[in-house]
Amino acid sequence: MSRILSGEKIARQILSNLQKKKPRRKLSLAVLQVGENVVSARYVGEKRKVAKELRVGFRYIRLPADISQVKLEREIERVGKDKEISGMIVQLPLPRQLNTQRALDLIPKRKDVDVLSSVSFSDFALGILSILPPTVAAISLLLKESKRKLEGANVVVVGAGRLVGLPTALWLAQEGAALSLIQKDTRNASQLISKADIVISGVGKPKLITGKMIKKGAVVIDAGTSVGEHVRHSVSNTLKTSKIEGDVEFESVVKKAGYLAPVPGGVGPLTVACLFKNLFLLNG
Repeated sequence: MSRILSGEKIARQILSNLQKKKPRRKLSLAVLQVGENVVSARYVGEKRKVAKELRVGFRYIRLPADISQVKLEREIERVGKDKEISGMIVQLPLPRQLNTQRALDLIPKRKDVDVLSSVSFSDFALGILSILPPTVAAISLLLKESKRKLEGANVVVVGAGRLVGLPTALWLAQEGAALSLIQKDTRNASQLISKADIVISGVGKPKLITGKMIKKGAVVIDAGTSVGEHVRHSVSNTLKTSKIEGDVEFESVVKKAGYLAPVPGGVGPLTVACLFKNLFLLNG
């Protein structure tokens, strides 16, 4: 049976430490969201909650899903120049008609708490940035809890997305891990996963990773998030509810893995805490 890696517990420690800090000026975080996305809305809500707890200003800017690239860029530039804003986020994903990287590249480096602009990301890839992308920082802390040595470890990252897979793979390479990055067309994916000491998944596909796929005693970090609809029947009615799900099939993996960071309660809350830690670090 796995030992559960609790991101919530570590997040509480981080936030408790941040509450004791006295920044040089009043901190304020701006979040720009385009259109509607259930998962994104959930994380925006978590950020708002933590901002209130830390007495950090929170500015939520909701933009229409059909906004043009020009208008979006103009809004990002406006927020970037606002002296009262000390950190900013463009909530991903953006609608398909928009050029995501062009938009992210307008975030000033000094306010880029998510490390998503090309300038910030390049410095991170070179190992010269003072902060880590929040998801990478969260994963690093969970792996530290597992006490598994990264140098030389056989690590598989499933998914090469901009928020999880790609930055995590770069960080693991810097740490000396024997890394395999699995993408959509990777032919020997199952074989690679079955031999891995550590499996990190950030695809957003429920039950993608099952107990049959992993090595006994492996460390499994679930960093994928999707929304599933669950139907509950009763005598009087049928109730539909939404539930946040990860990539890992909890029931089978928990019986075989040595350590498991599940969804919810693993990477998610810790990522939010690490984002606010970045805000304090960039304004320290």
